[in-house]
Amino acid sequence: MTRDIPDFELTAAMASLYRSGDYYVRIPAGPAEPEDDTYWTKSVDPDGKVRDRFAERDQYVENIRPELDFIAGLTPGRVLDIGCGPGWLLSAIDAGWDKHGVELSAAAAEHAAQYGDVFVGPFENSSFEASSFDLIVMYHVIEHLPDPVDALRRACSLLRPSGQLVLGTPDFDSGCARRYGNQYRMLHDPTHISLFSNDSMHRCLRGEGFRIDQVEYPYFDTQWFDRENLLKMLGTDGISPPFYGNFMTFYCTRSAD
Repeated sequence: MTRDIPDFELTAAMASLYRSGDYYVRIPAGPAEPEDDTYWTKSVDPDGKVRDRFAERDQYVENIRPELDFIAGLTPGRVLDIGCGPGWLLSAIDAGWDKHGVELSAAAAEHAAQYGDVFVGPFENSSFEASSFDLIVMYHVIEHLPDPVDALRRACSLLRPSGQLVLGTPDFDSGCARRYGNQYRMLHDPTHISLFSNDSMHRCLRGEGFRIDQVEYPYFDTQWFDRENLLKMLGTDGISPPFYGNFMTFYCTRSAD
């Protein structure tokens, strides 16, 4: 089941974004593990499955095939993967790219170092030069950050003129989120602390220096599109299933100054 967040109601929280004009809702992190570097080496998904993310490289790469196809269509340059984990995305893109990453987990960063130059620590502590990257990837990382708007501003400043951003994050106001409320599976992760809606993510990106070129909602070509998950949407018992609209991927270009 989802973590208990006292006095929190997801649907009402998302509705507040429309009224206030804010970009995201901030919620407290869940209880920390006794060891603080276990996200990639020991985790339990919303359905209770114990996972070893280091063993999931091939499945991860298949799940991000649309993002990789997009990158394959770009002229190779200098790329920064913020929240690069064990380096699966960096491992799958063309060797012509000058590859860089940022990763908080020391264990994951050590693994990713075989695929690129990886800074270990919070993104805000890194010291990359302004306007030095052609592509920045922030794939399911912004919801983990205590100040996601500042991170987007910094990412924008690191892109060269007309540089591109690929950003993925959950939609906490998706149809599934509205149906299941606090049982929405994306609330299960105790490190999800900055919650965006589709509308607020559009506003945030445009407000922080990006032109949105395309938005995708990956589901039908993923491992999660099956009869079992579709049938679960007929009821509201337990944790919500994977469903269309849970994830959103934005393809953006740095706006002209």
